[in-house]
Amino acid sequence: MKLYTKEGWINPDLIVNCKTPFVLAIGGRGIGKSYGVLKTLYEQKEPFIYMRRTQSQLDAVTIEALNPFNQINTDCGYHVISVKTGKYTVGFYNGKEEEDGVKPEGDMFCLGIALSTFASVRGLSAERYKYILFDEIIPERHERPIKEEGLAFANVLESLNRNRELTGREPLKVILLSNSNTLNSKIISVLGCMDELERMTKRGNTYKELNNDITIIRYEDSPISERKRNTALYRVIKNADFQSMALDNEFAEADFEHVAVRPLSEYNIIVSIGECTICKHKSKKEYYVIDGVKTDKHYNMLPIDKKAFQKQYYYIYGAVIRKQVYFQSATVKIEFERAWEK
Repeated sequence: MKLYTKEGWINPDLIVNCKTPFVLAIGGRGIGKSYGVLKTLYEQKEPFIYMRRTQSQLDAVTIEALNPFNQINTDCGYHVISVKTGKYTVGFYNGKEEEDGVKPEGDMFCLGIALSTFASVRGLSAERYKYILFDEIIPERHERPIKEEGLAFANVLESLNRNRELTGREPLKVILLSNSNTLNSKIISVLGCMDELERMTKRGNTYKELNNDITIIRYEDSPISERKRNTALYRVIKNADFQSMALDNEFAEADFEHVAVRPLSEYNIIVSIGECTICKHKSKKEYYVIDGVKTDKHYNMLPIDKKAFQKQYYYIYGAVIRKQVYFQSATVKIEFERAWEK
């Protein structure tokens, strides 16, 4: 299938109907990712789950002006509404005009939940649902991270899937959409595809299936992005990171700062933490961080071990501040940065 429709929008069928149970689709702003997938799932008449990272993001969709179906309603003559169905859940229904306003009609076709508060949703059965649409999985840089976000996501999927596959049923189809705000996503990390996404970004690849489990789609050269390039916003906004993310689907330059290949023979291995190993240059005040555990002196990422590592190797963080640390890859850099989180 093609990445784009003849009108230039993303082709949602490529996402919804691919064979793998996980689909990660990353592209620029406003090229039709959420619109296309929401419209396709609605028209397939398959009940689905709509997920956002935080409760405040989910609650916002109950505001009429922020309903994610608004443009679809306008374009297609539908009347989808969103209403609170519990303290932490939102329901999407077809709406019916009545004297005292628009009211839900028929059964709820989509359940909205938030990753940050899913543990508080009691007694939720996902038996009737076939799809999860997780929108905007990569937070913007100003957003507060969710504690152990990757683990929280894994627990949500375990709760919703239960033992489907053990009883011969298909697993939930998990569709993950995002802009390329930053490569540093705990969800992408827990899915085990950050290395491949980084390679695809460097090589300009747009489509890859990994082990029949997850499909990665990168939207490069979007016709819609190209047409937006000469609109008022992008003529005025001069921030390079924003332009690169919104129009070119490029991750922030900061993700790749000090990422470079260094000859390992010039370094001595000193310590490993998590899934990376720190090496010290034999003659310079410089460090190089590589992938994998390469020494018996190893710390894991549990809080007590991280605290011990930070106390013992505080001087390495000083080298980071002085820009004397280089990284084998952006993925390694992200793992290394986790070691200094409090």
